[in-house]
Order: sequence, then structure tokens, then C-alpha cells
Amino acid sequence: MRLLFDATGMALSGYHKGGAYVYGLELLKNLQQLDRPLDIELFFNFTRGKHKPKMLETCDIAGIEQHSLTQVPPQLLRGLHIPTEWFAGQHDVMHGPFDLMAHTRKAARVVTIHDLAFLRAPEGLPKKWVADRQKLVPPSARRAHRVITVSEFSKRDIVEHFQIDPDRIQAIYHGISPGLEPPKDPQADRIRIGERYGVKENFVLYLGTLQPNKNIEGLCAAFQIMKQQGYSGKLILAGAQGWLFEEMWQRICKRQHDKDVVLTGFVDSEDIPRLYGVCDAFALVSFLEGFGIPVIEAMACGAPVVAADACSLTEVTSDAGLLVDPHDHQQIADSLFRLCSDSDLRDKMVARGLAHAAKFTWRNTAQQHLDAYQTAMEQR
Repeated sequence: MRLLFDATGMALSGYHKGGAYVYGLELLKNLQQLDRPLDIELFFNFTRGKHKPKMLETCDIAGIEQHSLTQVPPQLLRGLHIPTEWFAGQHDVMHGPFDLMAHTRKAARVVTIHDLAFLRAPEGLPKKWVADRQKLVPPSARRAHRVITVSEFSKRDIVEHFQIDPDRIQAIYHGISPGLEPPKDPQADRIRIGERYGVKENFVLYLGTLQPNKNIEGLCAAFQIMKQQGYSGKLILAGAQGWLFEEMWQRICKRQHDKDVVLTGFVDSEDIPRLYGVCDAFALVSFLEGFGIPVIEAMACGAPVVAADACSLTEVTSDAGLLVDPHDHQQIADSLFRLCSDSDLRDKMVARGLAHAAKFTWRNTAQQHLDAYQTAMEQR
């Protein structure tokens, strides 16, 4: 099977190693390790000249070629319906893994749609990006022989908004990357975090891109309630600044909800399991997620989790974490404080989380993608 993989979104998010990058990288690495022979070729479509070499470097995966690089502006490529065969030759399957799908004449068409934030919660996203997604994602979904999404929640959303036959949509969960496991030397990890990020106290952790749809404002408000309840640690917000960060942070500071909140900026991959492994609790109380990789990553590292009882997070967290109303700051604070102060509850949730996280592997994810490619070829 010859696979053409649109790695544009992966390259563009490679700087801060966001969810799109992790999904693309782990999927490609694990597809190569499956028993069935698979020839993979990446193609990129962006025009950021001076940053291009660095972006391509983030997608350098042994055994996978990148030579199908087009300089045509993305808007022109899609507007003129230029087929991938013009610059990439013939392939059996063309996969658009980041919501959009290029045009192709003969290849089976597969697209991954992660979530419909541009329809369900556009107010927390850049207007131009929302407008582009609202225009381009629906036809990509309808042209695809197979639509992949990352949760049953997102599958229901796609069916409802795009009126697509649910039998054409396959929900495939993400996996957990190697190295995400409970700490072998928690004391050494605490010292490292203190030296690197200046936090020697206990802490509650959020790890991910910092932007409004992640409900960072609600988490900071809840943390101030925790402080009033007697929690003496910090809140670490670990990750790159995302869309509309400045406006969001100004609102947090204006409400004086930034007390004892630490911004780390981009976190090196080697520090991620350390942060998860020694935090008092991990929180992901987003208003909308397509999947929510940090939830299962935190569980795999032995962190007890508080997650929003909303969107895909209810499904992904299951009974292995404490679920809360993302709009209820008091409930978020109470749940986090319980995990930080009740050792029996904490131990129970850690054990549940470790067992739950073990169900998610990138190898299973890759195998199900390969099955989806085969189904798409049969439906051409």
C-alpha cells in the first residue's frame, strides 16, 4: 500500500509539540512497525520560507521520505482543485490527518477530523481560522471515502453537523507515547522541577496549549478557591502560549487570579513525565476537546486527574478520574482539593488511572488507521 500523508499541520505545530504533532509523529512511527508493508510519503503545503527548514526538521522520521513538497499557496491549491498526483505521483491512499484533505484523482481519500470547535465554540478562536475551517472542513468530510475521528463524542458531532452516514466514520483513540510512566525517583524529579521552573512547593498541574477554549480562566479561578480552602502549593500552567493568550491572561490578572500561578512556557519532552509524576493532581477542564491526550498521559504517569464532565473528556476519563462541571469553579476546586488532601482517595484514583491508561497504545491506533485505509480503498 502506498500512502501519501499530508504532514503540513504536523510541521506547523512542530515548534511547540502540540497535540497535532504528537498524533502525526506517533501514528507515522507506529504505522512503520506494523506487519503489513506500507510505503509512506509525506507532503507539505505551506509558504513560510525562512521557517521551513526548521519545520521540516521536526518531521524527520527515519524511513519516511519527504520529497513531495509543493510551493503552491494552500488557498490556491484548494481553490483550483490541484490534484496531489501533479506533484506527488500515484498513491493508493491520501490521508489528510488534520481536518482538511487535498484533492486527488485516483487515490482513496481519508481525512481525520479531531473536533468541531470551529462550529461549537468559535468565540475562543481566531476569526480567520474559524472562517477557513467552516468553509473547508465540511467538503473535505463529504469527499472522503473514510472519515477518522478521535472519540465517539466527535463522531456524533460530525454526523449531526455534516449529515454523513455514521458507517463512513471511524472513531480511533489516541495512544500514550513511550517514556510516560510513573517516576522512578520522585525526589530527583522534584529537584529538577525546582531548578528548571522555580517551583519547590507542591503543585497542581495543567499541561497543554494555553488558550481560552482550554478553560484556563476557570481553572485559575478554581485554584484561588483552593488557596482559600488551605492549599499551600502552586498552580503550574505548562505549555506554549496559544491563540488569544494575551487577552486571556490580562483578564486573569485583572481578576487577581494569577496569584501563585506559574507559567513555564514550552516544556521539554523529558520534563513532561516529571511534571505529571510529582504533581498533587492534574486538571483538564476544557470546554471542548476532541480527545484529550493529557488526561491519559497524566494517568500513565501516576497523577490523579480532574477532568471536565463534557465533550470527549467524559468518555476518555471514564471512572478513572473525578469529573466536574467546567463552568462550576467551586466544584473544580473541591475536587482538586480532595485529591490533594485525601490520601486514600488519591491512591484509589491513581490505581484506576494507571489501569485505564494501559488500554491506550499508539500501536492499536496505527493498526486501526491501516484498517481504515484498506476500507477506503475498497470503497473507491
